[in-house]
Amino acid sequence: MPLRDAADRLAESPLLFHYLRKLPEMNYRATKARIAAVRDALGSPRVLDAGCGTGEFAHLFDASTYVGVDVCEPYVRFARRRSPGRRFECADLASWKWDGPPFDLVLVNGVLHHLDDATALGVLRGSVALGRPGATVLVIEDVEHRGAGLGTRLVHSLDHGHFIRSSTSWEALVSRVVAVERSESYSSGLCPYHLMLGTKR
Repeated sequence: MPLRDAADRLAESPLLFHYLRKLPEMNYRATKARIAAVRDALGSPRVLDAGCGTGEFAHLFDASTYVGVDVCEPYVRFARRRSPGRRFECADLASWKWDGPPFDLVLVNGVLHHLDDATALGVLRGSVALGRPGATVLVIEDVEHRGAGLGTRLVHSLDHGHFIRSSTSWEALVSRVVAVERSESYSSGLCPYHLMLGTKR
């Protein structure tokens, strides 16, 4: 099966994507630890998981304070089945209207590398707008890595991430919406990431 066909099948199947994507990431341990540290620093934040996908990170938060939103209906259905009791919505975050209290934490994890600059900014602005004044914003995205091996390149291809940027480019993009206070690159299994933590402007 050609790589492009395999990538299409993976992207279209929540079940395949959810479990196969965990393998090269070592169950996202490095990313989960960073998200949990931000959560703990905030206490019990009301969190918007912007672009929640299959809901992999929903269990890191109390069900009563968590809302996951994704544009892909099959992924949202999968998340609801996997994490009953948590709220998941299918919507475009660039225009989604939320009728609840503003969020303390806006998590944007592994979303923007699928989007061109204009679309990424729309999603980021729409998500951050739902946070309270001074809300914490945590953005984690796949990052370019010049020394990336075959495994990393394969994961990026299968993930359909066509807009993976450099650390500098990520910081420039995110800083247009978020006052970035911490910025770091790290690895999660085979995959390099860039993390940006800051507050709503």
